[in-house]
Amino acid sequence: MRTWSYLVAVTLVPFGFGVAHAETVLNISYALPSTYKATQEDITRRFEASHPGIKIALRTPLTTYDEVVSDLLRSNVTGGGPDVAFVGANHVDLVAERGLAVPLDSLVKDDKELGALGYYPEILSLGRKADKLYGVPFAVSLPVLHVNVDLVERAGGSLENFPTTWEGINQLGQKIAKLDGKPIGFTFQYDAWGNWTLNGLIASAGGRMDEKNGCGTGFDKPEGRWAFETLQMFHDKGMPAMSWQQVPQAFASGTIGISAASGSSIVKIGAQANGKFRYKTLPFPMKSPNGTLPAGGSVVIATTKDPEKQKAAWEYIKFATSPEAQTIMVKNSGYLPVSRTAVEKSEFLGDYFKNHPNQTTQLSQMNALSRWYMWPGENGIKIFAVVQNHIDNIIGGKATAEQTVPKLTKEVGAMLPACNASN
Repeated sequence: MRTWSYLVAVTLVPFGFGVAHAETVLNISYALPSTYKATQEDITRRFEASHPGIKIALRTPLTTYDEVVSDLLRSNVTGGGPDVAFVGANHVDLVAERGLAVPLDSLVKDDKELGALGYYPEILSLGRKADKLYGVPFAVSLPVLHVNVDLVERAGGSLENFPTTWEGINQLGQKIAKLDGKPIGFTFQYDAWGNWTLNGLIASAGGRMDEKNGCGTGFDKPEGRWAFETLQMFHDKGMPAMSWQQVPQAFASGTIGISAASGSSIVKIGAQANGKFRYKTLPFPMKSPNGTLPAGGSVVIATTKDPEKQKAAWEYIKFATSPEAQTIMVKNSGYLPVSRTAVEKSEFLGDYFKNHPNQTTQLSQMNALSRWYMWPGENGIKIFAVVQNHIDNIIGGKATAEQTVPKLTKEVGAMLPACNASN
């Protein structure tokens, strides 16, 4: 039986979109408790205080965004699903196509209402599918380099002359690994769910995960081959196969020199590293001037089919993505906010970012932001696991890029839905 944790609600009164005959309860599903739990609970307290006709029931958090979507797919058949869910930024197409997310357009008063909410247009677009708004991004992350400045300088490097290619970064990592104490020179978040960092490598080279006509993968294109060859280089240069859960802890303890990973852990790493070593974030290397970076993070969607709950869900979504709530989220994590108002106004994050430069690295990469790819069809989520298995084999030294690319291209191609190659 699924356990839900309920937070205390306050008096039942109308809250702005009609008379409340009874308290409206919204069940909320989310993932990544180590990142979001404190934020979700704080937002819930504040939302309930300002919307006394609505009570929030936070479900026991799941481990990953993929698990949230898998749960939505099951509950769509069996019932008992949440009313609101925080899905991965790559899941918008899937939840729209499967009818899991309710279009928010009918709940939005007009374009002026969206404008007044102060969202970044480029980030808000991540919640759209076929010109309909299915969700509002809640937290956005881009890959960055986490750097232990002390280890870099001990190895003869510097921030001023920090390498901007993966080859140069790995060479510096090898020098770090030779220091006394045998620190780990370099790690790459190769096991990010949804193949996010593979997507990042391919996109940074100007490539695509798929064929432009949707009839295959982009793995056997020059950009795709380069990405897999780069993963092999990481192994060949001595990078250990450490999980995404292990790396932040090891980095914060001072035993890793350079880590290429999500910027979402910046706040936690900064707090843990404080007083141990100098910590700096740097932009993710771009292979091509036309390269982009897929936006990670979460998008909040309404899943309830109840019209009154949909109205309540929109009130909650607006609050969760408001400058007040976005300020809470940013200070607790390191994700980028969807709210431009929060970034620009000093009472929210304006002064905060000035005093926390590590969190501005992702902001500096906003002009390269692109969509995190989701495979089409019934096998979309399964394909992620197939791809990850091949990535694991490369990082573990069990396969080469040359062996992997044709095999993976064939396997994924067989799992994709039929398409019209003339499109």
